[in-house]
Amino acid sequence: MRLLSTPTSPYARKVRIALREKNLSCEVETVDLRDPAHAGKAQNPLGKIPVLLRNDGEAIYDSAVILQYLELFHPQPPLLPSDPAEKIRCLRLEALADGIMDATIAWVQEHRRSKDCQDPGLLKKQRDKVQDGLAFLQTQSRDWRHDSALDLGQIGAIAAIGYVDLRAPELLVPYVDLHRWYQSLRDRPSVAETAPQ
Repeated sequence: MRLLSTPTSPYARKVRIALREKNLSCEVETVDLRDPAHAGKAQNPLGKIPVLLRNDGEAIYDSAVILQYLELFHPQPPLLPSDPAEKIRCLRLEALADGIMDATIAWVQEHRRSKDCQDPGLLKKQRDKVQDGLAFLQTQSRDWRHDSALDLGQIGAIAAIGYVDLRAPELLVPYVDLHRWYQSLRDRPSVAETAPQ
């Protein structure tokens, strides 16, 4: 398998953590999204990453679909609970983490515009989404142990927190318990090896 990725993509990081947690070998190919002819464009009509290329050449995208593919075709160790209610809880957390990543990206992109072109309403809306999502994750993280198996919800949380920490660390300041949980995982191979650069 081969994963098309960028060093800072939180969505690709979710996949890379899952691959490592499942002990699956996968070549990671870094793509430059600024290049209109980057490798991901040939595999995903939207030109988005991550894209997982199976050994038979079939492309799988986006991160949520890739993670489901890994669970279906490489079920051990499982990253989703077998209990239906727990599985939905886990998938809901993964969706929340994706929303935090989406809002962080929108907030960062708006901040990169010249000050006179920024939309204060959009900045506040995206900041509120990030902070509301982080606040909810913090309530959940109080029950998470750093030395137990990770599930897809926790993997999503790791990717989201890591991305916020990279791009907008000031938004993490109020969430001390959540940041402490994240830091407790920094030596876990799947987390350390996938840290955004």
